[in-house]
Amino acid sequence: MQELRARQSTAIGRQELRKRTTVEHSLAHIGHWQGNRARYIGQRKNLFDLRRVAVVHNLHVIARMDKVLPIKPGVESNSLTG
Repeated sequence: MQELRARQSTAIGRQELRKRTTVEHSLAHIGHWQGNRARYIGQRKNLFDLRRVAVVHNLHVIARMDKVLPIKPGVESNSLTG
């Protein structure tokens, strides 16, 4: 634990922690919506359910992005790089 805390105190360690936090936050949302137990019997149906929940989460993220960066008429992309 001390080694991990020391690693997080460096600039590179904080950058990696921010990446991990973003991913864990998304997984927490999916876990919250999906619940702790499998909804269906069978791996295939549950994998489909997981992907369905992930798509819904991505749509929520896109909806939030649209509030921050509204698409302007005549602009093809809403990318952050352009």
